[in-house]
Amino acid sequence: MLDLMRLFSQVVEEQSFTVVARKLGISQPAVSNQMRALEEKLRVKLLYRKGKGFALTPEGETVYRYAMHLNDEWTVLMREIGGTERVMNGKVHIGASHIPGEYLLPIYIASFRRLYPEIKFKLSIGDSLEMAEKVLAHEVDFAVVGAVFDTEKLTSEYWMKDELGFVDSCDFTFNLGQNIELNTLKEKPMIIREVGSGHRRALEESLVKRGLDLNDFNIALEVGSTEAVKNAVRSGIGYSFLSKHALEAGEQYGLAWTKVEDFYIERGFYLLTRRNKPLTAIADECYRYLANQMSEVGGQTQRPEVGSLKSD
Repeated sequence: MLDLMRLFSQVVEEQSFTVVARKLGISQPAVSNQMRALEEKLRVKLLYRKGKGFALTPEGETVYRYAMHLNDEWTVLMREIGGTERVMNGKVHIGASHIPGEYLLPIYIASFRRLYPEIKFKLSIGDSLEMAEKVLAHEVDFAVVGAVFDTEKLTSEYWMKDELGFVDSCDFTFNLGQNIELNTLKEKPMIIREVGSGHRRALEESLVKRGLDLNDFNIALEVGSTEAVKNAVRSGIGYSFLSKHALEAGEQYGLAWTKVEDFYIERGFYLLTRRNKPLTAIADECYRYLANQMSEVGGQTQRPEVGSLKSD
């Protein structure tokens, strides 16, 4: 039964019977027969046709979550009893909020794969709360988010610092070469991130320290991603506060950054896992790599250089 569950999880991850068959050195009909055998044992339908591919039924989604959990527990068991050598191949599924997922993790994944080229990755991006829920539901191995989730079932480890700065279109009327007062921004159109994002939470917490909240401002637009914020600012809809990593990483044409006097927004990015639930061998290796790669030097974060890797 464990072998069937493993095969099922592989089929779901690869989204192809043919790819799984080729990797296992068996025929595609053999994989199909095994999936039918699993459905018969469980007495539920797991997959259904969707276009040229397939999708999971609600029961299939439940079985997949449990299959991933069983695979994790089996890996931990074999590691503890020394029943198998550590094989560094397979897939790591990481969840991430928008800034680490879009601007940071691709760099680190590329560096990690130079060490372990057989490991494949899946990167799911959403707001911090959504990623925390995915960790709880065993839908990702671990996550990198912009908020702390220390609960009975989740634990957060600090990874690196982030700073949000005031950003506006270069055509805006403020003198961007000088500091501006926070109170002067209240009536100007403002663009914010959606509820549940670590970005928004950091902004709200910094406003509270000044005795303010978002209701004191003219919120013109609420969006679900950093790129949407940047494009809205470029279009002249209003100003926003953006991560320095988002500003450093890409084309900044049409954007200008300046300081707001006595208003500093700092937050952290955190590695998020299930409490007291060991990761698989390859996910654990990736987790420790990320944890060890980040160092603070004079307040600046160091990223891996191309062609240069630090050892654990």
